[in-house]
Amino acid sequence: MQQLPDLSTLSSTQRDALTLELWTMVQTLTVQISELQARLNLNNRNSSKPPSSDGPNKPQPQSLRKAAQRPVGGQKGHTLSQVAEPNVLVTHAPPEHCDVCHGSLGQASVMESRQVHDLPDLRYQVTEHRVLQAICNCGKTHRGAFPPNVTAAVQHGPRAKAAAVYLNQYQMLPLKRTGQVMGDLFDMPMSEATILSANAEAAQLLAPTVAAIAQELVNQPIQPTTRLRR
Repeated sequence: MQQLPDLSTLSSTQRDALTLELWTMVQTLTVQISELQARLNLNNRNSSKPPSSDGPNKPQPQSLRKAAQRPVGGQKGHTLSQVAEPNVLVTHAPPEHCDVCHGSLGQASVMESRQVHDLPDLRYQVTEHRVLQAICNCGKTHRGAFPPNVTAAVQHGPRAKAAAVYLNQYQMLPLKRTGQVMGDLFDMPMSEATILSANAEAAQLLAPTVAAIAQELVNQPIQPTTRLRR
């Protein structure tokens, strides 16, 4: 290690040259320290380094999900509350006579009410359409007519087909499982061919809506995007 020269023996020119040399060395060391610090701060999240190279000082993983703005706990509309007019009313009356004096209790009044929110019996409903006919005195026969959507002796109704399409297309259940769910929940198992037919019918009915949405998207102006600098 070089010893610091005796500055008192140096001329002003020599002292200026030494000061310039020291200043240059300090600047170089500052740049090198900054580069080394930047390298130490590199990890897989701010560079192309793999996660395994982060070492023990790697940053804790952070969720990309934004914090919910809703308050903690049950949300409005998601919690049970009593309704003013229940669908079914079941009363539980006290005994007719007192168990002490055996006197008649008379008219009872509501003391407390509790409500149970549950699903009704989930089973399909069969609607039979019957066409009637009548014969006029003149001999002409007059008949009623089936609704346009009743085309077979036995068929699935629109709500049943809509449920199958919802389970298969929106909830992404396979065809076989969709048919099984229809059987488990509604006692109406469906074949894969029936579900495919319902999907095709729904696609045909929704085609004008899908086309209108697509046209609306095409008509929207394109917003310029800002290119991110790497």
